[in-house]
Amino acid sequence: MGVLAGIAIGTALALLAPELVLLLRPGLEPAFGVTMFLVGTLVRPEQLDLFFRSPARALSGLLAQYTIMPLAAFAFSRFFEDPAVRTGVVLVGCMPGAMASNVMSVLLRGDLVLSVTLTTLATFLSPLVLSLWLPVLADARMEVPVLSLARDATVLVVLPVAAGIALRRMRPDLPPAYARFATAAASAAIVLIVLVVVAANRGRLANLGPGLVAALVGLNASGYALAWGIATALGWPPAARRTLVVEVGMQNAGLGSVLALAHLGEAGAVPSACYTVLCVITASLAVPVVARRGGAGPG
Repeated sequence: MGVLAGIAIGTALALLAPELVLLLRPGLEPAFGVTMFLVGTLVRPEQLDLFFRSPARALSGLLAQYTIMPLAAFAFSRFFEDPAVRTGVVLVGCMPGAMASNVMSVLLRGDLVLSVTLTTLATFLSPLVLSLWLPVLADARMEVPVLSLARDATVLVVLPVAAGIALRRMRPDLPPAYARFATAAASAAIVLIVLVVVAANRGRLANLGPGLVAALVGLNASGYALAWGIATALGWPPAARRTLVVEVGMQNAGLGSVLALAHLGEAGAVPSACYTVLCVITASLAVPVVARRGGAGPG
């Protein structure tokens, strides 16, 4: 809930003093790259080794994620006339799992190893997914620099995460306090991204707000429901089902915001910024529900 508090305070600051907040914009991409490096260092070697011994569940989950969300995002993007907003909604659907999804998997008593594996695989494949889906699903009226988007996703996400994983393999004995530091840094990056996007789009948010929130709620709920249905059809145990729901519904919309600001313009970044807040809220609301139902344990 610290992320939500930070976002609430940051949003108020962005609305009251946008010129001051926008001074932080040049630091957005470097901060995000550093954060993804820190996230990579949280991937333990034994988690990767387990995937290579039994990859079927993670690969089927990955296929579900990168099919459900791009197509659902395309469907909900049709509610908007502005090509930048439409493409921004599609971009949300093409993102990998959010940095907070692993924490939410723990809170929702899911399969942490599966969660980390899905997030890592989806992150590495994100440039390829952007290259495949955006030319098909983005608004045809808008020229989308697909290769530039894929290149930036590689530089901002894939390379830092790979470097972090390599460091963790060389230094597997990082102290427990390090995980808390890396998680706090990731949360700070999310707050910074939302703060800058809100400051840059203060006028647009008044017009887009209700309709955009409704569409993104629909996208988020669709992702959760379809992921649960697919995991159930595949016969996954409850813990693994909850994990897939979190991984599919919680997109790394922070990355979407950074990419959109660089390549789609400020309007294209609004859907990602809104979705960043939304998916954290909806996943957090599910925590007490799972606790009341006693969804503990792996099965």
